Amino acid sequence: MSQTVSVVGGSGRLGTLAVRALAELGAVAASISRRTGFDLQRSTMDDLTRALAGVDVVVDCSDATDRKVTTFESSARSLAEAAARAGVKHLVLVSIVGVDKPSLKGMSYYQGKLAQERALTAGTVPVSIVRSTQWFGFADQVYPSVRLAGGRWGLAPAMRMQPVSGEAVAARLADAAFEPLPGQRLELAGPEVTSLADLIRRVWRARGQQARVAQVPIPGLKGFTDGALLPGPDAEIDPTTIEQWVASSS
Repeated sequence: MSQTVSVVGGSGRLGTLAVRALAELGAVAASISRRTGFDLQRSTMDDLTRALAGVDVVVDCSDATDRKVTTFESSARSLAEAAARAGVKHLVLVSIVGVDKPSLKGMSYYQGKLAQERALTAGTVPVSIVRSTQWFGFADQVYPSVRLAGGRWGLAPAMRMQPVSGEAVAARLADAAFEPLPGQRLELAGPEVTSLADLIRRVWRARGQQARVAQVPIPGLKGFTDGALLPGPDAEIDPTTIEQWVASSS
């Protein structure tokens, strides 16, 4: 049976991939975001509800541009209420491995995602949560680089991580839209434990370039290096390697 699915934040990096993955599974998938007038902070509840009318499942790939915990929380409450009023059957949320680890409490973005999880699950519509590790594309987001005669150089926070492809995360969100997670939540990670600096080096090496990266410890955030970002023993592991991801996205 075909599903009608709306992807909140569907014009963003992950949202775009999720819309594509849903369409490949046969869903009638649509992107809704601030660009389409769906604003969880500013739209009225009536407008949000009308935008979700006739939708079976909502996949939430939204973000808080100000990265405030209160913004994540209030947006999730609005989505949960609008979904319930519109008769949505199921909500799927992307979150982050480690959001509930004590050593990451100093990371406001992680606390915001945790607040988002709690506010969404406090509603009446069933929720499936896919917590993922950092994506391979994170290398391009955080690496402030300049071109030099011998290649690239830059700084990277010291992080112990098990990154995964964004495409794998999008595919798992799409699967959950058709079949809710049995335990409400799962973790998804890639095949290898590495550091952010090494991820950057390998991404650029796979592109035929050299990246010179120095690791910088982040004071007060031991969760970046103590394993808090790593998945648990029951996590789903996507086998795609860094080099395979680069090859497929080039």
